[in-house]
Amino acid sequence: MTTLSVIRDPRPGAPDAVIAIGSFDGVHRGHRALLARVVEEARALGAVPAVLTFEPLPRELLFPDRAPPRLSTLSAKLHAFAQAGIGIAYVCRFTREFAALSPEEFVRRLRGLHGARRVLVGKDFRFGARRAGDVGFLAAEGARLGFEVETISTVDDGTERVSSTRVREALSAGDLAAASRLLGHPYAICGRVVHGAKLGRNLGFPTANIALPPGRPVMTGVFAVKCHGAATRGLEGVASLGYKPVVASDGPATLEAFLFDFSGDLYGRRLSIEFLKKLRDEAKYASLDELVAQIRLDCDAARAYFRETGT
Repeated sequence: MTTLSVIRDPRPGAPDAVIAIGSFDGVHRGHRALLARVVEEARALGAVPAVLTFEPLPRELLFPDRAPPRLSTLSAKLHAFAQAGIGIAYVCRFTREFAALSPEEFVRRLRGLHGARRVLVGKDFRFGARRAGDVGFLAAEGARLGFEVETISTVDDGTERVSSTRVREALSAGDLAAASRLLGHPYAICGRVVHGAKLGRNLGFPTANIALPPGRPVMTGVFAVKCHGAATRGLEGVASLGYKPVVASDGPATLEAFLFDFSGDLYGRRLSIEFLKKLRDEAKYASLDELVAQIRLDCDAARAYFRETGT
């Protein structure tokens, strides 16, 4: 893992860089292949491997009612960039003012503020006000300003291209194995442990309540999980992800993980919850006794899964 410099307010004088541009939601196998290409080409050119990404994601600002749920937080993406060997992450605050930049101004910024010597984008990349700029325009302007443009072929898994959309579809369908193949690793949510209502503790199943970012989770239900971070050492357990599923159906989404064979204080610690198998959908119960009985069944099912798979 390299030391990643995160730059939100670029200034003239940036080092020469090979830059990939994109949202990188989920940093799936296709993204990782692109990042590997950036690192390889930067090494050959004696430049810095870099990415230019956006926060919030463009669709979240421009089409909030239609924006899909995120696969990863910004912090998770930055961690993945560092793992891939990227040296600089330019995190552009995507505002309406930025969205209104002309294609010409966007290209000038790439060279003047980001030090672009080579830019890698997908063949359908569009940019600038009203998405007026395309790859052809980028290449022509880049040649004039002193950088090259390379379009990247998509990665496929033998049937379809690897994409964030396909990952979301697999997760929402409960197919965690397919999502893991597309991502190159199990889907995980990272966050800090916060205080909850203590209902699980009172029922004999103390849970770690993980703070979630705003927005809808990409999936809901009860899952067999592994937990990493703090003193958990990859412990197995059961997690519930959804909208207060144990007692209500409204309010913000919550993530509550019961870890087998663990006792200790995790408040304030950052944990990563890996989702390995969906056990069932969310449900409401007529009594706490029914809830406790179901939790026991969920734990039995999760333990059986881990025994059978040796995961």
